[in-house]
Amino acid sequence: MKRLPGKVRRTLRAKYQDIPPRAWIGKKGFDEGAIGEIMTQLKKDGVVKVEIRKGALISTEMDRKAIAEKVAELTDSELLDVRGKRFILFRPREGWEKYLNRLKLKELSVEKREEKPVEKVRLDIVRFRKKFKKGRD
Repeated sequence: MKRLPGKVRRTLRAKYQDIPPRAWIGKKGFDEGAIGEIMTQLKKDGVVKVEIRKGALISTEMDRKAIAEKVAELTDSELLDVRGKRFILFRPREGWEKYLNRLKLKELSVEKREEKPVEKVRLDIVRFRKKFKKGRD
């Protein structure tokens, strides 16, 4: 289930691309230990990079993308990126409702701040010259 707009997803993907993997999916697949560790990391940091080991691909008989989507579903998180054998999961620490409301408010404030064209002021050159000529006399 995709909750984040593409722009936010791209920003988060770029921001967390270089973090090291903190959890691994091994030959036991989606066991309680692996899912529990991912949940702990998501609660702590809000984002986690997970690495899929060779054994997981063999034991689950799923491809990397399918494994990543399944883990995202089990942990109630958003799948940001799948690259090779690693994928990034994101779940806001304050909860999805608060996070999505904050995003909407931010979007609305950007719309309100749209620049309005500046009105051109006509400059009366004759009056302008007279004013500054007085000061020089």
